[in-house]
Amino acid sequence: MYDESLYKILPDELIKDIGIYAGFQHVREIRLRTGRLPAAICDNGEHRGAVPVDEHMITRILSIATNYSSYAYESCMANGFLTIKGGHRIGLGGQVIWENGKVKNFLHVTFMCIRIAKQMKGCADNIMDELLKDGLKHTIIISPPGFGKTTLLRDIIRQLSDIYRKNVVLIDERCEIAACVNGVPCNDIGCRTDVLDGCNKLTGVYMAVRSLSPQVVAMDEIGGEDDIKAVKYCIKSGCSVIGTAHGSGIYDTDERLAGLFGKNGFKRAVILEKCGEAGKCLDI
Repeated sequence: MYDESLYKILPDELIKDIGIYAGFQHVREIRLRTGRLPAAICDNGEHRGAVPVDEHMITRILSIATNYSSYAYESCMANGFLTIKGGHRIGLGGQVIWENGKVKNFLHVTFMCIRIAKQMKGCADNIMDELLKDGLKHTIIISPPGFGKTTLLRDIIRQLSDIYRKNVVLIDERCEIAACVNGVPCNDIGCRTDVLDGCNKLTGVYMAVRSLSPQVVAMDEIGGEDDIKAVKYCIKSGCSVIGTAHGSGIYDTDERLAGLFGKNGFKRAVILEKCGEAGKCLDI
């Protein structure tokens, strides 16, 4: 989906070297590390190139991804990523600029993890009945990175909006669920879904509850203190919450998210296992 944005930023020689010139439909990630061989992580395994990545290649990709103005993307880069058209996320590594106790930007970007966004309509089909049993309850999707949380969340949002006629507000802080361009979603997130694109979760829930009258608030990658406050505010405001978090199970995630499970928090959890089909449910 939206392969053109990937072809725009990736050099032809890299695409040929890692064997993905036929398209990105089976590619999950592209790993670039300066001085090392590039790799495409695909559905059928890892495909390594033959020519080491150099700093010029990474600088070129970064320049195109930021429209030749990295300072305009400073706030995103300070969080370690960029999101390009289509919702593809470019994770960044290298030498950071540390200022006033936090990362301001990168001095040298020498590592990239390009995660290929895909919309898989229907990947939530096998869990929707369970999610809605006895009514929609606050739900969190848990797995380590790269297991399909965002893909599953996107399809849950679409189905709640289109099929179950819920007014949903999506707080798309990392701009990859709806994949908005100029505020307009490129992905299908349902006809009753409103999006706050690039907005942090805490500010977003205040705006949503006060102005958009949601029945459901959806958010990705809940983790920081402000994210926890955002979830609690939604719950106290009477909205259902659907979110994701990194973790291997309920217990380690609950410890990190300061007791957001149980009586005053999430009532349901979807635990994803590593599998070829994003959204396979291990425990619910």
